[in-house]
Amino acid sequence: MLYRFARRLIIILSRPFFRFEVTGREHIPKAGAVILCCNHIHLLDCLLLAVFVKRQVFFMAKIELFRVPLLGRLLRRLGAFPVDRGTTDLKAYRHTMELLKNEKALGIFSQGTRTQDFDNVKGGVGVFALKSGAPVVPVGISGTYRIFSKMRLRFGPPISMEQYQGRKVKSDLIEEVMADVMGKVSALAKC
Repeated sequence: MLYRFARRLIIILSRPFFRFEVTGREHIPKAGAVILCCNHIHLLDCLLLAVFVKRQVFFMAKIELFRVPLLGRLLRRLGAFPVDRGTTDLKAYRHTMELLKNEKALGIFSQGTRTQDFDNVKGGVGVFALKSGAPVVPVGISGTYRIFSKMRLRFGPPISMEQYQGRKVKSDLIEEVMADVMGKVSALAKC
């Protein structure tokens, strides 16, 4: 309920100030587990993604945001959950796998921080996709978030994990999946 209200409020408040160009929304499955893997250029990326995905997106977010008392509580109520980026966070891993098991939409910024760099990505998306079998929808964001500027949000076709079935989930396979996913995210962000 709060998520839908917040989504509508953001749409109403942002439309007069930004021009949105959104393509490929038909690639987002209407139901079932899915991982939305997006580049991360600005703090507002999660809001932009949430506004244009009709399903609720559960975002993995850095733990530091949850240490701010009111913000942390709000993020949790909106479905976000913390991850400690400095460790192998088993609690975040289990929560992510539970969300995918329950056929939810998961939003992850694989770069781990706001950057234009596509070289140093985290492997979480690959691990979660391979372990759960959930498809990955690559998403590219481009623009400046300046008032009256154009923001582009492009969704690519889902990447199925079927082609990787039967292989052990090891670092080389995770790197292969991440190279495929981030190559597509990068291409969408540069269009």
